[in-house]
Amino acid sequence: MKPLFSEIAALLAFASGLGLAVNAVSPAGIAVTRALPITDLDDRYITAEEAKARFEGGRSVFVDARTREEFAAGHVEGAVSLPLEGFEARYAEVAKLLPREAELVVYCRGAGCSESRQVADQLQRLGYERSRIRIFRDGYTAWKQRGWPAEK
Repeated sequence: MKPLFSEIAALLAFASGLGLAVNAVSPAGIAVTRALPITDLDDRYITAEEAKARFEGGRSVFVDARTREEFAAGHVEGAVSLPLEGFEARYAEVAKLLPREAELVVYCRGAGCSESRQVADQLQRLGYERSRIRIFRDGYTAWKQRGWPAEK
């Protein structure tokens, strides 16, 4: 009986390992662990509707974290371009447009990009209060799809 149990255990271990290996290399594989999205952990994230309300309130400065090329192709009306790449040099150029007492709404392409969070973190390191920095989760893609004020 003991050899049969050992064979069954070995077979189950082999089959499990093989299944995990195939799953890992398969493009349609299933995630073995579920990571909590960073947007669920960061209280700075706001929805499209919250971003629009802040835009209409007129007291928030919108900061576009996308590339200069993406910004030139279209952006939230009145937004300041502050891409992650070349952040320090560009910040020196636009710092006067980002008053520390204003609320900053940072955005990038959409929920799948991380540049807005990284730019928000950089601004916080420069001394901007965390409570005055918001990250527009859905980004410019959602803004444009809704037909809200944009410019080139």
